[in-house]
Amino acid sequence: MMIDGQLAFVVDTSSDYQPDCLNSIDVQADDDGPPASPAPGDDRRLVENGNVYWWDYRDVRSCEDGFPIFYGRPLTGPRAENIGYVSAKPLKTGVVYSVGTSGEGAYGFGWFQILPNGEIKNYQSDPTPPLRDDEGYLVEGRSDTSS
Repeated sequence: MMIDGQLAFVVDTSSDYQPDCLNSIDVQADDDGPPASPAPGDDRRLVENGNVYWWDYRDVRSCEDGFPIFYGRPLTGPRAENIGYVSAKPLKTGVVYSVGTSGEGAYGFGWFQILPNGEIKNYQSDPTPPLRDDEGYLVEGRSDTSS
């Protein structure tokens, strides 16, 4: 959803679990989405191999960030050890992104797309699932992620 012109993540009101806070968030482009470019300080492997646009993980005992969570705003609390970090990259119109969160012993995930008019379209499941072979490798990308 957009709040005051900023992309914000909130807990789905239909969810059985309504956490107050989170300690991690990651945003990734779908398999055939445009690649992000790593910035200084980013975990290059996450960006180059995972198509990660934002990845922020804090110590599991830290749950200092309440909802809404605004895209790119760094989480508070000590960073989790041995887990990479990726600063927020500019998101592109028409691309399907997945978002994952965890906190208070729970996790959440979803998909979204920024429409040409700036509105956010949310999905409960991947609207464009990739085609994979029996070993899990991507065998065919999707050429059109806009709707």
